[in-house]
Amino acid sequence: MLFAGHWTAGVLADRWWAEGISPAAVTFLTGWHVLQLTLGFGGVLIASAWFVGHLLVVYRAIGSVQISRRVANLEIREALTAETLLTGTVIGGLLLGLITGIAASHWAAEVALAWHGLSFGFAEPLLGHDPGLYVAQLPLWRSLHGFFLLLAVLALVVCVGLYGVVGAIRWVEGRPAINDHARAHVGWLLVALALALAWGYMLEPYELVAGRGGVPDRATADLVTVIAPVLTGTALMVALVSAVWAARPRHALVAAGWLVLVLASLAGHYILPALDGDAPSPALDPALTRELSSLAFGLAALSDTANGHLLRDTSPPRLAPLWDAHAARAAAPDSLDAASVSPAVLELNGVRRPTWLAVQGHGSGTITLTAMAADTASAVGDPLWYRAGDAHAYPVPQTVMELADAPVRPGAPAWSIETDGRGRGAAIDSWPRRVMLAWALQIGRLLGDVPAGARLVWRLTPAERLDALLPVATWSVPIARILEGRLVWISDGYVSSGTFPLVERVPWRGEGASAVRAGFIGVVWAETGDTKLYLRRERDPDPLAEAWASIAAGVVRPASELPDELPERLPYPAAQFRVQSIALERAPWSLGVLSGRPASGTLGGEPRIAEPGWAPDTSDVRRVAIFERPAGRRVSAVVAGAVRGGMPILEVMRTDSNDALPAPRVLDATWTRFPSYERLADSVRTSGARGDSITPGALTLWRDGGTLGAYRPYYAPRPGGGGPALVWVSVWKGERRGAGRTLPAAWDNLQGASAPLPPAVPAAELEAARRWVRLADSALRTGDWAEFGRAFDALRRTLGASPDSTALRDSVPPRDSFTPRDSAVP
Repeated sequence: MLFAGHWTAGVLADRWWAEGISPAAVTFLTGWHVLQLTLGFGGVLIASAWFVGHLLVVYRAIGSVQISRRVANLEIREALTAETLLTGTVIGGLLLGLITGIAASHWAAEVALAWHGLSFGFAEPLLGHDPGLYVAQLPLWRSLHGFFLLLAVLALVVCVGLYGVVGAIRWVEGRPAINDHARAHVGWLLVALALALAWGYMLEPYELVAGRGGVPDRATADLVTVIAPVLTGTALMVALVSAVWAARPRHALVAAGWLVLVLASLAGHYILPALDGDAPSPALDPALTRELSSLAFGLAALSDTANGHLLRDTSPPRLAPLWDAHAARAAAPDSLDAASVSPAVLELNGVRRPTWLAVQGHGSGTITLTAMAADTASAVGDPLWYRAGDAHAYPVPQTVMELADAPVRPGAPAWSIETDGRGRGAAIDSWPRRVMLAWALQIGRLLGDVPAGARLVWRLTPAERLDALLPVATWSVPIARILEGRLVWISDGYVSSGTFPLVERVPWRGEGASAVRAGFIGVVWAETGDTKLYLRRERDPDPLAEAWASIAAGVVRPASELPDELPERLPYPAAQFRVQSIALERAPWSLGVLSGRPASGTLGGEPRIAEPGWAPDTSDVRRVAIFERPAGRRVSAVVAGAVRGGMPILEVMRTDSNDALPAPRVLDATWTRFPSYERLADSVRTSGARGDSITPGALTLWRDGGTLGAYRPYYAPRPGGGGPALVWVSVWKGERRGAGRTLPAAWDNLQGASAPLPPAVPAAELEAARRWVRLADSALRTGDWAEFGRAFDALRRTLGASPDSTALRDSVPPRDSFTPRDSAVP
């Protein structure tokens, strides 16, 4: 009753929550719960009947069981009654059935996908099956086989142990002996075990093609296709022999049969593969390997060309992201949560600006959005911020958007009771509903005093809402975007498979996967909590994602229904880019070894993909992966990914071995040996800052003609606190290198036009001060006191006498609320 009550409470709570999403969500989540219950109940029922039946057979062989009981100093042996033994037998069988059968409730995704079916429209060459058989059917076959094998092995072990306890199986004169009742029972259990093994041998060719031990070579594939039928036949023969032994005591026959099966299995799995001394030859030709890998990891958008535009720029580069995600997170005001900082392109007053968007929660649902300029810094290395509708960057954090009531955000509370009358959440206007919600969500407060008309809202983080709405997908960390003037959270939904045929696995969520695609886009509106899922636009649609969209019909919307502005706001899926980069290390692409692997020159360890950047035309956010030659110190290729018009694109640029860019580790070793860099490091260590070292930023690459260039910014903590400051930029192009406090200064140094300046440059501070004085004077003449206050505060910061930014922001009236005077201020 407790189990049924908790399940009912959970289903009702999910239905009430889904009513705020869509009617299709209610139907899908209810069906999902019913499927899980049906599978769990069926698994427990089958397992319980199996174990209770076998224990009852053992019970029939028990004459009596005595237990010892001590009364004072006397030990009394008391026989258990038949009713007690029968009760214990049934309870033991039910417990074993519950433990082993409840796992079937986790097969919901496998059963749903296998029932729906999946087709990729072609046949793999080894066994001639559609890949959909391996992706949709094989996982269910695995689970069913594992369940059957577990039942057979566990029942055999338990029954043999019990027969040994009651003396039905024993040692007599140094030899094992068994009575007829136990022999018949154990014999039929051996039949079940042999059938389970035969089932497993039949699956081995499918497991081989599905990459259980990696992509097979031709010899291994040929061997398995011969050995698997032989082992299957041997297991069926052993099952027949065990059935004969269950009927007649032919001990030598059954022992010989199982010995043959064990030796045949060892020979087929270990001895014969070891005797094959020929060099392994690939089972597939490179063209087919490329086609399968492209389908598995979404590489159909890959263009292998030296004329790609994602890296193309001028020298020095026009778009120079000087701040990476770590520096933006440290510079953001009020110690923002790490999940709330994301790269974006904002259109401010008709100008597109690369920014780091940071979202801060202030309690009671209030959140603010700030936009830090990614491609520029103040003359003294401070970060700059934008404000709404203004393409000019300010040294004081500005608010791009402020929402007084936006409950859905990263880090939001688990639940909230609302009384504002907006109708969000589930009504808690009756005692039965309050009890069900309190039970399902474990909220005891619902059983106390609750205001009239109150409603309960929960799953207030975007990740929770997306996971609950489509649990078969793996959702990325949500990022913030402004869509039609409203704040939304966007997340990529990934579908993966560990059984996609003939593709080498890549690391995925702590395990391995042979297919990973970002098939869905999740959008959550911060103010209302509206949640919508869409199929992603792709040049080569993913059949697996489309199958799940069909299963969750109405919950996942087609790509044609994406909001108009959304395709231009989408970043390239980060996890898919990482998986694609790992796949491109391998044949048939063989671009090299990903830069940043812990063990350079090998495929061991996890590489660190470069931080996101921006395309030179500020049209989108791009991602870049750098590949190195395994035995060299040079860059072998660069892969860049971005989204254009809602469609993902990938570009590969291979470099010539003669004039290739040095590997990142070589660049860093060279740059840090500059005498001016060493003086700067000494200055930072003696400055009294809260940090005692310089932190390198993300490495950025650009292509000018056929030549690659690279630069890296460096940050140091400010002596008075307040986040990082840009203190150094190193640059490399061709065979020349340079460094300076800014990118233009570093470029001049590379050209030989200047030498790196010392850490403090009064001229730069003076120029910045003049600039802010001109801006303040202009605001004063027009009577724009808000603009004057911002410019004056920037001037004080430049001169090292900055007031508290929060106090200044609160003291200056909002720009929109100020009406300029008709005449200039005297």
